[in-house]
Amino acid sequence: MTTRGSVRPGRPRSPQAHQAILDAAVALFIEDGFEGMSVEAVAARAGTGKTTIYRRWPSMEDLVIDAIAQVLATAPTTDTGGVREDLRRLGRELHALMSSSATGGVFPRMAAEVARRSRLGRLYGQRVIGPRRAAFAEALRRGIRRGELPEGTDVELAIDLLVGGLLLRRLTGRLGRADPTPERAVDILLAGLAR
Repeated sequence: MTTRGSVRPGRPRSPQAHQAILDAAVALFIEDGFEGMSVEAVAARAGTGKTTIYRRWPSMEDLVIDAIAQVLATAPTTDTGGVREDLRRLGRELHALMSSSATGGVFPRMAAEVARRSRLGRLYGQRVIGPRRAAFAEALRRGIRRGELPEGTDVELAIDLLVGGLLLRRLTGRLGRADPTPERAVDILLAGLAR
């Protein structure tokens, strides 16, 4: 039994090992996809033992989603006072994520998991897609409340149209770093909604 202030037995967790495991998991996911991954490969790439991984994550899906969620960072919140600028900022942030080498490489691999409705795809939907969709939805709902958008605006469809275009451009290799697509996509969406 440990008393208050005493050290629990076993080695303390190393933040460096933890980060190395997350980095290795993202790299292997991008290179080989989920089906091509193994605990052994992650441990070898991270320079840790398999038991270190098993102690920290109950499954490979949990490890991969933790690694990806960390790389993709927290969904931004923005309220500039106008729906156009809110959507543009959210679109630019998503565009920047998809254009970077680390996070951009996740999207094509994860698209297959989401389409298959695998456990990993569902976790990604809850922890990564869900918060980002919520940020877009809140910006659109604020626009409706302020009278910038029609009352009957289909928020979910508007998100699909905006984000879907960016995802399609990423998956087809037509998304570039200096691409004005986020701003243009927002303008086209808002023009359509105004009619």
